Amino acid sequence: MIDFHTHVGRIVHKYPPLKVSTLLRRMDRLGIEQSVVMPIENPEETDYYVTTDEVLRVTRRHTDRLIPFCNIDPRRNSPGNFDPRPIIEEYVARGCVGFGEGLAGVQMGDSRMKQIFAICEEMELPVVLHFDSYINIDEPGLPRFERLVKEFPKLNFVAHAMCWWGEISKKVDYSILYPENSFAGYPSGSVEPGGRVEYLLEKYPNVYADLSANSGYNALARDIDFSYKFLEKFSHKLLFATDYLYPRQPLPIVDFLKNAEISSEALKRITETNAKKLLHRYFN
Repeated sequence: MIDFHTHVGRIVHKYPPLKVSTLLRRMDRLGIEQSVVMPIENPEETDYYVTTDEVLRVTRRHTDRLIPFCNIDPRRNSPGNFDPRPIIEEYVARGCVGFGEGLAGVQMGDSRMKQIFAICEEMELPVVLHFDSYINIDEPGLPRFERLVKEFPKLNFVAHAMCWWGEISKKVDYSILYPENSFAGYPSGSVEPGGRVEYLLEKYPNVYADLSANSGYNALARDIDFSYKFLEKFSHKLLFATDYLYPRQPLPIVDFLKNAEISSEALKRITETNAKKLLHRYFN
C-alpha cells in the first residue's frame, strides 16, 4: 500500500506534532509500505507552516519509505517579480517528486498558480490540490478546474477535499459546499450517479483523486451501494490516501478500502499501481 497524502511536523495547535517515527509506526501497523509527505506553505487551513526544507530534512533518512513533495505559495514576493522555476528545480534536485498540497486561498486558475502548473507539467510532477470554499476557489460544477485541466493536458492533477468530493453526486446541496462566511461541509445521503466527479474522472486522462480525509471517506461511506461501483469503475483514477495530520488520528478510509466489495485488481490499482504511475520519478 502507498499512502498518497500524509504530513509531518506541528500543523494544528491543539494536537502534538506528528513525528516521522510516529508516522512510520502507524504505517507499519496499517500495512502501508510508503507514504507521500506534503509540506504546508500556505497560510490558509492550518495553524503552522511545514516547509519543503523541513519535509526534505526529516524524510531523508527514510527515502525508501517516505516520498517528499514540494510546495510554494504563489503570492510570494511582489506582483510579477516571483519566479518559482529555480526553486522547484532545486527541490526536485533534492528529491521532491510532486507538488502539493496546494492550499492557497486563490481562485482556481489564478495566473500565479498557472506559472507553477506550467513548470510542474514540464517536469512531470503530479499536483495535489485541496478544493474548498476558501482554497483553490471554484464555482458549483467546478468549471474553473475543468478549464485548467484543458489548459494543462499533460499535467496530472490529483483532486482532494470538500468541494471536490461534494460533487460526487449529481444532486448537490451547494449551501453545504459554499456556505456564507464558513468553510465547506460534508454532504450526506444517497449519491445520485452522474456527478461532476464522475464526469471529470471519465473525460480527462490527467484528472485523478485521492480518497483522504473526512471528505474522501464521507463521499464513499454516505452511499455504500454507489461507492463500491464507483471504486471499481474508476479504480484506475483513484489513490488511497489518509491525510494523516496528528498522532492517534482516526483513519477510517483504511478499513473501508480493505473491506470494500471490489475486485482485488481494483484494490491494487487504488492502493499501489496508480501511485507508482504518477510517482514515476521515484519508482523508476
